[in-house]
Parts: sequence; C-alpha cells; structure tokens
Amino acid sequence: MNRRHLLLAGLVGLMPGIGQAQALSGAQRSAAIASLTQSINAITRIQGRFLQTNPDGSTVGGRFWLQRPGRVRFEYDAPSPLLLISDGATVSLQDRRLRTTDRYPLRKTPLYFLLKANVSLEKDVLVTGVEKRGGMTIMAVRDKARQADGELTIIYDDTAKQLREWAIADRQGRVTRVRLVEASTGAAINQSLFATPGPTRKYDPKN
Repeated sequence: MNRRHLLLAGLVGLMPGIGQAQALSGAQRSAAIASLTQSINAITRIQGRFLQTNPDGSTVGGRFWLQRPGRVRFEYDAPSPLLLISDGATVSLQDRRLRTTDRYPLRKTPLYFLLKANVSLEKDVLVTGVEKRGGMTIMAVRDKARQADGELTIIYDDTAKQLREWAIADRQGRVTRVRLVEASTGAAINQSLFATPGPTRKYDPKN
C-alpha cells in the first residue's frame, strides 16, 4: 500500500462506523469527481467548531467561519495563541503570545482548492485517489501547476451534503487534519472576521 492509500485509510479509519472503503475507477471515478466539484462549488458559508489533529498526534479545537470564495477564520481555543485568517488572497497565521504574524499567498496552500471560486477538480488539480465509504466521498488531490505544496484530502458527506473534514500532507508526509463539528450553513457572517490581522511586534524574549 503506498503513502497516498495509507493517508486515505488512516483518515477514514478514524471515523468509526462508516463502512468498507471502495476505491473508484473509470466512470464511477469520473462521476465522483464531477459530483464533489459540484458540491464544493455549492458551499457558500459554514460556521461552527473544529478539531485539529497535528502531525505529532496532539489535538486542539476552536471556532471557525468559512465563506467561499477565499475566506476562512480559525480561532484556536486557549491555551493555544493561534489565529488563522484568509481574506481571499493572503493567509495570516498570528501567534498572539509571541506577537508575530506570518503571511502566505492563499494560492500557495492546498486550502486554495477548497476556497477557490468555481473550482474544477477535473482541470485544476491532479486527483490522486478517490474512495467511497459509508456515504462519504474521500478524495486526495495535488496542484497540477505545482504552486501549492502538499496533498489535500477532502472528506465529504454525500448523504448530509456537508463538508466533514480535510487533511493536508506536506512534502515530508506530515499530516494535519481538520474536522468540522457542530457546523451549520447559511447564516450570515460578519465580514470583519476575515480582515487581515494588523502588524504585530517582532518576538522579543525580554517581554
């Protein structure tokens, strides 16, 4: 079993009670890609709580707001000092304890393909794996243009018509999982939540 299949198996293995995986090929694979493309593009707003599992196995929760295209906010629960915001162009990761903010172009991250307007999973990405399991579609993708590093795996609940989870594997194969819980759709979101954090002071160990 290669690393991609290990990633897919590992993700769904942590979701109990969703049945046996079925790897797709041919017409079934094409239909699943087209269906997931349509489902992602139908997403407008989601908010609720999330649970993040880090590559070292540690977990942290928090609140999130997601609005396509391009915008997302993750407020991590204390004692984590992190705040992550995408304003549609730039992803900002703020450490309020160190008073630092790192910024990256959204286009350089695999998350771009969940937030992109009118994404086409047939054209924009290389689909490296597709499975069905217990009413879920599990799909792993890479950027065809190689601008975004790593591999994005999406878990979508076809029955509830909800995005359930995603995972990002970096170049070293380290996986960060984000599972959406207590999620709701449709409610208006205050747009100030997606404002890029202002400048922060550089880390000074004396303070």
